[in-house]
Amino acid sequence: KCQLESGAGHLAAFAIDLPMRAAPKVLVFGSVNIDVVFHACAKLPSPGETVSCASCSRLNGGKGANQAVACATVCGELGDEDGVDVDFVGCLSVKDDAFVLGALVERGVEVSKCQLESGVETGTACVLVDTQAENCIVVSPGANNCLSAEKFIKAMDSRRDAPEYACALFQLETPFDESVAVAERVRRDKNNPCVTFLNFSPAKPELAGAVLACEHIDCLVVNETEAEMLCYYIEDIEEEDENEDDEEDESSYCARRIAKFSDKFVLLTRGAAGSSLHLPPMPVTGEDVVYYMTETLHLNKGHVVDTVGAGDAFVGAFVSSVARNRLITDAMSIASAAGTLACTEPGARPRAIAAAQSRAASVETLCTSTELSTDRKS
Repeated sequence: KCQLESGAGHLAAFAIDLPMRAAPKVLVFGSVNIDVVFHACAKLPSPGETVSCASCSRLNGGKGANQAVACATVCGELGDEDGVDVDFVGCLSVKDDAFVLGALVERGVEVSKCQLESGVETGTACVLVDTQAENCIVVSPGANNCLSAEKFIKAMDSRRDAPEYACALFQLETPFDESVAVAERVRRDKNNPCVTFLNFSPAKPELAGAVLACEHIDCLVVNETEAEMLCYYIEDIEEEDENEDDEEDESSYCARRIAKFSDKFVLLTRGAAGSSLHLPPMPVTGEDVVYYMTETLHLNKGHVVDTVGAGDAFVGAFVSSVARNRLITDAMSIASAAGTLACTEPGARPRAIAAAQSRAASVETLCTSTELSTDRKS
């Protein structure tokens, strides 16, 4: 699915070979939560400590649903001709359907394939945000553990006009085996290549081996902590990379090893430092290839309100941009802009990210990607 063009020893472009269509479809198969958010806490509590906050609110959330909204929102400023159709598949309590699904529909997400359950609570997250915009989160999965690949696949197979997805996105707030089954199904049609993405979040070390070995995932999206966790697994079963360079930072080293070990593309998010894309070795020579790094928008500290939605905004923006056949470097730039803009607005589903494409294009340091060779000093 992935095509590389190289020149002068460097990676010149990276593109996903997708069929052109007016509105490509993106599938987001994942979690949906109700978030109870405590705003402007005096500090994030230590064990046994009680802290006060300025206010509390009940909001919609869940990594899967948030990323689906981000997919739809980033394309919202472009008009129908350049947008994407986003199908979200999640599981929730039947008593919460109006509150949860209504909010998704209002943001342009298709929810007809969602699964409703009785006798189980919708997933719930407790989110604490301090006065410096840092956060900590505790999640009760609830109905997310009931999300069924079988129900989704059976519904797809029963339709003659089953949707053909350009991209499919998964996370780890729902059972991984269910995601794998769906990924396998949407990649089955060789005439309609579907690119699959897994956001390794929330990080689950017990799934590291299965995730790295899964042949139905094309691209892993990880932050620096998640990259280190996957790399620890690799180092437990494989000798240290003899090509390690003292000039390579720890996160880049981890991402490169993950790409090499798993034969997957690895998109590494670096917070305020932007993001980098790491590719598996070239199939013929086995040599490491270059990777791209893109910077992020620069905000004054006073403009940062809340970092809760930054990661999901980045992932959703990246996947929707890839689905629209954007150059991968452009997709990274738009995603970095979305992640930064998400910090200017409270909550997990910021509307400010609708301006990600125009802001990315207007900031030279953001939309210019730097070629960095991972060839060792030899």
